[in-house]
Amino acid sequence: MSIDKTIRSYKNFTYAHVVTEHPENERFERHCHKNYEILYVVRGEGTYQIEGAEYPIKPNTLLLIRPYEFHFFRPDHQSRYERHIINFDADALIDAAASLSFLQSDKSQRFGALFSPDEISTRVRDAFEEIEYAMQRFSDSSKSASREETLIRLQISRILLLLSVEHPSDVAVPEKNVVAQVMEYLNLHVRSNLSLDEIAQHFFISKYYLCHTFRAHTGVSILTYINKKRIAMAQQLIEEGEPAASVAEQVGFGSYPSFYRTYCKITGTSPSHRRRQPESESRQGEMSIRKARESDLDRLMEIYEGARTFMRENGNP
Repeated sequence: MSIDKTIRSYKNFTYAHVVTEHPENERFERHCHKNYEILYVVRGEGTYQIEGAEYPIKPNTLLLIRPYEFHFFRPDHQSRYERHIINFDADALIDAAASLSFLQSDKSQRFGALFSPDEISTRVRDAFEEIEYAMQRFSDSSKSASREETLIRLQISRILLLLSVEHPSDVAVPEKNVVAQVMEYLNLHVRSNLSLDEIAQHFFISKYYLCHTFRAHTGVSILTYINKKRIAMAQQLIEEGEPAASVAEQVGFGSYPSFYRTYCKITGTSPSHRRRQPESESRQGEMSIRKARESDLDRLMEIYEGARTFMRENGNP
């Protein structure tokens, strides 16, 4: 499987144009994140799973995925899979787009929203072409970066406003099977200290059947599913200025070291890298020495856990 990517990151959104040759099911990440996602499929066929809902994918299909919704793609065959992906938060949108009702999830809605090829107007497709044009037009000029970002930001809002006059497809989604029910239960109790025994007892099934069926349907274990949800929530809280030690408890981890190891494994970075620091604290090449404060606890715990990991890797348990 070969992948060709064009990715551009901005303050409140990321845009990517990705082409995958000979897609393989197991190579597509099962994940969730704190942002909205627009997925526009140019080529490719398969099934897209968003939590317990499954949607048929074919060329010119568009999906809206809301924050914290677990999702992944299953290709039907190994033909080319080409798509545009936009990850964004509400701050990336103009006011009229940020307040659209279909961006919000409620009990009457299924997870995600699918717009079939028949429901995608040419103006929506034109908006993606405008994004590509903006990236090519301003790619060689650092002075034009703000204009490029503004143009793409407007096109994202335009796409959502155009979709708001359409209606998501009422595609046939299977009735809630046991995995969909388990996901719903886990989402309600994601911050709780759940055990596999408790979950199995709640649904009157064996622990083996629970674990085997969940992994077969989603490609991940129940623990991985819960941890990905928790870490996505933690990223949001840390960006808002919450100390990582406090966040660990808020999202359901029993200890900070456990939170730290899981955070690093899933994100590839430590929790402190996610915090939005004031400009005065982000200057590099400067050093100062002071006494530690209570607010430094999360960083001290990271150093402590890093030292423990180093010792274990060098033969000192």
